[in-house]
Amino acid sequence: MKKRIIYSVLLAVVSTPICWSIVNAQTTPLNAPGGGVTVQPSAAPAGATGSVQPQAPVNGAAGGVTTSSVGAPDPNAPVPALTITGFKRFGDPVLESFIQLGLDNSPNLKAALSRLEESRIRVKIAQSFLSPSLRSSLLVTTQSLSERRPLSVPNQADQLPRFQLNTFQLLPIDASYEVDLFKRIRSSIAVADLQAQASDADYQSFRLTLASDIARTYLLIRGNDAEQAVFRRNIQSRDTTLSIIRERFRVGLINQIDVQRAETDYATLQVTLKGLERGRTELVNGLAQLCAQDPSQFSVPVGTLPATVPSYPYAAVQIDQLQRRPDLLQFTRQNQIATAQVTLQQASTLPRVTLVGSAGLLSGRIGPWFTPSSATYIVGVNASVPLYEGHRARQNTALSRQLVQTNQQTYQQALQLAQRDAETALDNLTILRQQIDLQGQTLTLARRTEQYNRELYLRGLATYLEVLDAQRTILTTEQQLVQLRSQETQYAVALLRAVGGDW
Repeated sequence: MKKRIIYSVLLAVVSTPICWSIVNAQTTPLNAPGGGVTVQPSAAPAGATGSVQPQAPVNGAAGGVTTSSVGAPDPNAPVPALTITGFKRFGDPVLESFIQLGLDNSPNLKAALSRLEESRIRVKIAQSFLSPSLRSSLLVTTQSLSERRPLSVPNQADQLPRFQLNTFQLLPIDASYEVDLFKRIRSSIAVADLQAQASDADYQSFRLTLASDIARTYLLIRGNDAEQAVFRRNIQSRDTTLSIIRERFRVGLINQIDVQRAETDYATLQVTLKGLERGRTELVNGLAQLCAQDPSQFSVPVGTLPATVPSYPYAAVQIDQLQRRPDLLQFTRQNQIATAQVTLQQASTLPRVTLVGSAGLLSGRIGPWFTPSSATYIVGVNASVPLYEGHRARQNTALSRQLVQTNQQTYQQALQLAQRDAETALDNLTILRQQIDLQGQTLTLARRTEQYNRELYLRGLATYLEVLDAQRTILTTEQQLVQLRSQETQYAVALLRAVGGDW
């Protein structure tokens, strides 16, 4: 009966094998790819709300977790910590404060940070399987054997005497240790570590997206402020002109139609200004939501467009800058995970060797519990080999290899889209700056024409309709110039986002 109890305990131990090893199997994170551009972004301040400090990589991952797709970044390179240094190039402290406010308070960013911490904990859980498993418990049982219990040797009597069996087991220690001969456990650690790195890239990608959305919305507000300033200047100018026209009508120098035209134009400008104010309110509420603030308590001071718009220092977008984008790094990690899964599936078809043991004090009575004769132990080796599972392992390995191919193609497509976005933003910036220069020259000519028509009108050599047309031309030209400058800032933000936050 003692052997039966010990064997049952041993079976429970073998069912949950855990191994011990001092080999650390974390994979090596990505480095910034080499090339014509070298970027060293600074990390977020330690301990800041909503920020993650990168953990030091540990080498020694099992299995060849490399990416074989053409144009993929170096799989042995570290993931760069995303910063907002690129948005500091606008030279606007208010913009920087709003970006930091959003990064510190966004619930979605905090959820992404929590998922990253979850993945790091899973790595530690996977690493714990490299340690031995030790368990202890107290066992006290009593069993009453039936009088009609079966015997292996037939007995002439119909009944046997009832027998009471008591078992007292004190502090049994059950141990198990899986010998990771074929790197099955280390391969599972490699997969968990790559998944954590993929979560890190996802978190960094979300930070970049949030910072870009905040910058885009804030600069739209600044563009709206600049347009409002244009209309207020024109309204002030028309107000002076309207006073002159009313006085000229009062003394009989002009007719009523000029006054009505001036008043109608003045009212139209005020209506348009109210529409811009309404649009600004919507943009401010949107910025409050991005910064996780109460819209009723949130406000943005009136300002102007940034005097400095970041200029990309190269004629074309560098491919290595695109490859360090967090979203593309996440695709790379997914490809590495699929590759590591191939190694893990192959290891699952190989034998699993586990060392098991159990020791303690076992007695039928409490009295002789602490005597040397009550000591008991058992040690052994358990080796399990999968013989036939309907080719399940083979198909799982084939599936993992196919996932590698799928992820490689997905990465290539994402890289092409990133190139398109970056080149589109860069080309628009180049053409917009030329267009802004031309628009500035046009505005200078329009102002000169309006001044000339005004002087002719005051001398009675031109009609007010000619003056009004010149004023409307100035308003339209100046408004278009502001809109072009606002578009320039939007494409600068798009370019910063396309190249990963800075260049």
